[in-house]
Amino acid sequence: MLAAAGAEAQQVSWKVALFGPPRAVTMPLDWFAKQVAAKTGGQVKIELVYGEALAKATEMPDGIRGGAFEVGMLCASYYPGKLPLWTVLDLPMFTPDDISVQGRVQMALAEHPAVRDEFKRWNLKLLVPIPLPQYQIMGKRRITRVEDFKGVRIRVSGLMAQVLEEYGAVKSLVPAPEVFPSLERGVVDAVTFPATYTFVSYRIHEISKYFIDKISLGTQPCFYAVSQSAWNKLSPQQQKLMLDLREGTLAEFVKAYRTADEKNYAEFKTRGLEIINFAPAERAKLLANADKFWKAWVEDMQKKGLKGKEVFEFTQAKLKELGTK
Repeated sequence: MLAAAGAEAQQVSWKVALFGPPRAVTMPLDWFAKQVAAKTGGQVKIELVYGEALAKATEMPDGIRGGAFEVGMLCASYYPGKLPLWTVLDLPMFTPDDISVQGRVQMALAEHPAVRDEFKRWNLKLLVPIPLPQYQIMGKRRITRVEDFKGVRIRVSGLMAQVLEEYGAVKSLVPAPEVFPSLERGVVDAVTFPATYTFVSYRIHEISKYFIDKISLGTQPCFYAVSQSAWNKLSPQQQKLMLDLREGTLAEFVKAYRTADEKNYAEFKTRGLEIINFAPAERAKLLANADKFWKAWVEDMQKKGLKGKEVFEFTQAKLKELGTK
């Protein structure tokens, strides 16, 4: 336990702004918060606040910069203009399945000078990465081939949508808390989420007919961001403690997702959802088109005066390096 005496001792109380209910993606941060409290003898308390009670999903960077809360759950695709370089991790079919590798790549990317400058504008720092399972599809349209995407109105992030739009899909980036009513009313036909816990958390499985699994579209660049101002007020020991807990938190993500999948696949079958394993040959057609969108992202960043090429190559190298360890 950290010493609670002298100039280094500081009482800290942070609030975490979360959207949605408690679920597999929030459980690791809950573990992190409990570890911090225990190891500091209650000196540092981190309170998780759910359901957009502190800020909407689309307003997290503003809330952190404005001092409304100390920690927020950020998903950059909700505001790509605010964290453009970070969206490299939103590129279609770019990130790996391995949860631990994803998390370590996020931590490395957050320390890249260009990304640090980007974060600095919003007074934020990566506290804990949020590695996500691959995005799959659930909804009311049966999709077994790439041609089946024609005319499908699908909730999907802007960059991840690109490979689907090639085959006629119509993208809609609906914030997660609004997905259920959008699908229920027919505003969208299908939904992409990290399988499987998110579909259950937002009750998408209750009104869907099909679960298209193993299409694996990529992941979103989400992370738990802490206000840099709040971070700077911690003692060096408190900061080190939190950084040292990151690896343990990654292990908690792996455990939480595995446990959720075991339960949720059984639930899908009980409800009569048709589980469609998207054929590897069909997925290969999507993947074959992904590279040109990666290049387009780099060109777009460069035109905006941002270090897109450098960040992309750095991230690609880290994915390879950490994925082979």
